[in-house]
Amino acid sequence: MAHVSLATPQQERLGPAEERDGVRLAVLPEESSLSPFQQKLSRTAPYLFMGVLIFGALAWRPTTAPIELETLASAWHMHLRDTLVPLRNGALAPEVPPLLHWLILGGWQVFGVSEWWPRLVPALAALATVLLIGRTALVLWPHRAATPIFARLLLTGIGAFVVAMTMVEPQTLALPFTLASFHALSALWMGRAGAWRTIAGWLASAAAAGLAVMAGGWTWALVPLLCACGIWLLDDATRQERNAFAWLLGGLITSALALLPAWLWLRSTGGAGMPFDFGNGWTDPATEASRAAPWSLLLLPLALYPWICWKTLWRALNRHLREKVGVGFRLCLAFLGAAIIAGFVSGWQLVGLLSVVCPLSLLGARLLATQDIKPKDFHAVVPGFLALFVGLIFFLMNIVPTAHLDAVWRQVFVVPLPIWLGGIGLLSGLSLLVIGYILAQLSPSHQVSRTLQVAILPILLMTSLNLEFDGNLRPFFDLTPVASRMKQLQDAGLSVAVFSDYRGEFDFAGRLEIAPQPVATRIEAARWAATHPAGAIVTYFDGSPLRLPALPMFRGVARDRWVAIWPASAVDGPDSPVLNGEF
Repeated sequence: MAHVSLATPQQERLGPAEERDGVRLAVLPEESSLSPFQQKLSRTAPYLFMGVLIFGALAWRPTTAPIELETLASAWHMHLRDTLVPLRNGALAPEVPPLLHWLILGGWQVFGVSEWWPRLVPALAALATVLLIGRTALVLWPHRAATPIFARLLLTGIGAFVVAMTMVEPQTLALPFTLASFHALSALWMGRAGAWRTIAGWLASAAAAGLAVMAGGWTWALVPLLCACGIWLLDDATRQERNAFAWLLGGLITSALALLPAWLWLRSTGGAGMPFDFGNGWTDPATEASRAAPWSLLLLPLALYPWICWKTLWRALNRHLREKVGVGFRLCLAFLGAAIIAGFVSGWQLVGLLSVVCPLSLLGARLLATQDIKPKDFHAVVPGFLALFVGLIFFLMNIVPTAHLDAVWRQVFVVPLPIWLGGIGLLSGLSLLVIGYILAQLSPSHQVSRTLQVAILPILLMTSLNLEFDGNLRPFFDLTPVASRMKQLQDAGLSVAVFSDYRGEFDFAGRLEIAPQPVATRIEAARWAATHPAGAIVTYFDGSPLRLPALPMFRGVARDRWVAIWPASAVDGPDSPVLNGEF
C-alpha cells in the first residue's frame, strides 16, 4: 500500500477538473500502520460476510417472506406455460416487472427447476452492488484510497442489505442498476469528457436505469432526472462551468429512455400501455408484502441498523458540516434525495427504500475516511445493545410460557401472538448474548477495525436467525407439507380454493400445476363451495387448533397462522363456522 500524504482541505473543495489532475491517492494515517493481515481482512471482510449469509440462507432458511413465495409461484407457472409474461394466480400480469422472473427461468433452463437458483440471483446482484460501490467511491473521491474500503464495509453491514441480499425480491435486483446509473452520472460530472464520452455516459445511465425499471418498476426511471437536478442545484462551486439547460435536458431524456423498455413491453404484451402502470403501486401493489402496509416505514431506523446508532458517524458528520463540503459529498446528497423520492413513489414502502443504502454508504465512507481517531468516538456498546436485546428476547421466550405472552400481546396489540415465536430455541439467544457482549467490549485502535467490528453485528443477528430456522422455526415457515397435500388433492382431480387474498404462496412449494382459486369473502367462498361440492377449501385461522368446529382434511401452519384444508361440503353457507378466522 502506498504511504502518501492525506489530501488537504483545499483539495476537498476542488472542482471536478482539479480533482482529476495533480491529486495523489491518500490513505488514512492509521491504515498505513495496519498489519498486512488487517489490511487484507478489511478488503475481504465484505465478501466473507456475504459468503456467511448466503451459505446460512441456502443451507438453513426456507423461502419465507410472502414476496419470495409469490415471485417463485409466478416464475413456476411461467415455466409450466412456457411464457415470458409474469403470472398472478394463473392470470397474465404484464405490469409486474419481469427481469427477475426471466433470470430465474434462464437458470432453470440451464440447471433445472430448483429453489437454490432463484435465491442465488439476488445474492449475485448484491455482490455486483458491493463491487460497484467501491468503484463509485473512487470516482467521487479519486484522491482517497480508503473510501472504497469503508463504503463496502458500511454497505454489507447495513441491516436492510443483510436481509435483502438473500431474499427473492425485485428491489435487490434493481439495486446494482440504480447504482450503475448514478455511477455514470458521477463520472460525467466529475470528469472532463469529450462529446462522444458524454453521449456514452448518458446512454450508459439510461441503459442502467432501464434495467432497474424492468427489475423493480417505473419509478427507478426518475433517478437520472432527480440526480441531474439535484447535482446541478447542490453543486454551486462548479455550476457556472456547466450548461444548465443541456445538463437538465440530458437528465430528462435519460429518464424518458429508461421508461422506453417498459412501454414497449406493455405494448407488446397487451398491458395498459402506459409505463406508469408498470411495477408496484399504492393502488395496485404487486405483492402481498407491500399491500396496505405504510406502517412498515416506521421500521426504517431498524433497517439502517447499526450505523444509525453509531455515534462515530454522527460526530464525523457534525465535524464535516462545519466546513464547506466537497463535490462528491454533494453528488451523494443528490443521489440520496433521488432514492428517497423514487422509493416513496414506488409504493413498495419500506422495501422500496432499500436503494437508500447505497448513497448512505457512500456518504458514511467519506465521513469515516477523514475521521480523527479518538477514544471517545468509539461507542460500539450502543449498536451492540440491540443484539443483546434480541438475544435476551430469544432467551426469555424459553422461560416465559407462550400462553401468558399471547394474553399480554392481545391486550396490547389486539391481535394474537405469531405462533412461530413459541418455537424459538435457546441456542441462538445464548449465542447472541455471549458474542454480542464480547463484541461490544472490544476496543480496537484503528478506524477500519472499529468499522469492521460494528459491521459484524447485523451479520451475527442474521446468522443466529438462520440457525433458528434450521433447528426450530422451519416447521412454521416451510409450507411444503400444506402445499404437498394440496398437490395430492389436485392430482386426484379435486378443485382447490384458498379463503384469503391469495398470491400463490403454496404454488411453488407444492409444484401445483393449477393455481388455486382465491376467494376473498364469505359469500364468494360459499358460492364456490356450492359450485364445486367435491372440492377443497383452504382457510387460515388463529387460536387453538383443538377448538375447530369439525375435523379438517389436513391441518398445518403457515408462518404466523394455522392452516386447515376443509372439504367444500363443510361450507354450508356464508356463516359457516369453518370460515371463522379464530377458534
